[in-house]
Amino acid sequence: MIFELEIENFRGFSHSKFSGFGRINLIGGQNNVGKTAFLEALYLNHSPQVSTLMQLRGMNKSVITAFPVRAWDNLFLNQQRNATIRIKSVNEENLSHLLTITVGDSTLIDEESWSEILLHDEESKISTLNLIYQNGEQAIPLSSLVAHSKGILVKGGHSAELPLPQIYWIAASLNSSEQNLARLYDQCYLDGNDDKVMQALKIIEPSLLKARTLTLGTPLIYLARQHENVMPLSVFGDSLNRVADLFLKLVNDRGGILLIDEIENAIHHIHQPKLWEMLFELAGEFDVQIFATTHSLEMLKAFTQISLETDAIDNNFYFKLARHIKTHEILGTKHDVETLDYGLKHYKGVRGG
Repeated sequence: MIFELEIENFRGFSHSKFSGFGRINLIGGQNNVGKTAFLEALYLNHSPQVSTLMQLRGMNKSVITAFPVRAWDNLFLNQQRNATIRIKSVNEENLSHLLTITVGDSTLIDEESWSEILLHDEESKISTLNLIYQNGEQAIPLSSLVAHSKGILVKGGHSAELPLPQIYWIAASLNSSEQNLARLYDQCYLDGNDDKVMQALKIIEPSLLKARTLTLGTPLIYLARQHENVMPLSVFGDSLNRVADLFLKLVNDRGGILLIDEIENAIHHIHQPKLWEMLFELAGEFDVQIFATTHSLEMLKAFTQISLETDAIDNNFYFKLARHIKTHEILGTKHDVETLDYGLKHYKGVRGG
């Protein structure tokens, strides 16, 4: 499990260090204080791939090709692309993983590729992003991405060989594609974990009878309620789709990390205690470490309530992010569950916002 995270020059982070993470880590704070960027940093650190980078906010291909020289600016603190992004995590065994991101020349781009790009662009309209991974003393160039007016050229791509646990990301507003959810369901079915996913879905819709995947042109998950015909998961509403996304990734992430942005989205407050109860149980069973952000006081209260009821207080923590009043550096205050419970009951500044 990740025990410590250090972020430098990424998004709104100048140089911040967080430590003492547990099995379940809930991240709160006011708007624009870095909660989502915190998850993005973790995601990049443990999945330093081009596909990961292009999922982040602001990484829109049409915008990149329209302004290639400024393609990567939004990743850097104050858009200072001459800086170096460093994201370092340390696990409970004191092994560190350092990802370095820079803009500049690349040794991974060969002469033939450069010639191909320069047929379409002047060199001043090209911007190269370099990803370098360091494990101990060894630095490994991973990928170079060259933005130009015709697209993005990618060279390298060795991240699959890195000794990193699997990591899944659940965005605040967009669930996985229906096809990807169907693939995840098939995997959990083969592993004998489909009953756990159905139990989670019944938190939202108790009348569900069964779930299965069907290929009728495109693989989809179909659900059946009492006295109704089977229908695609997508027609059941945002709440059921989000719960499916969350728990399908959890049960397919054994020994890995799960990131959830704005965990309360689409989940009515009456379902939140039961949601946490299942998350605590399955995170332990599948050895998954969870980092989730929230704005919701109800979600924070449910997290605290279930932590206390299930004796999970030694594995669950709340981190409140805030900016230093003078330096504006992002700081994280760690609360154990008992301190959080006291603060919520006495309104001592630990609510989600």
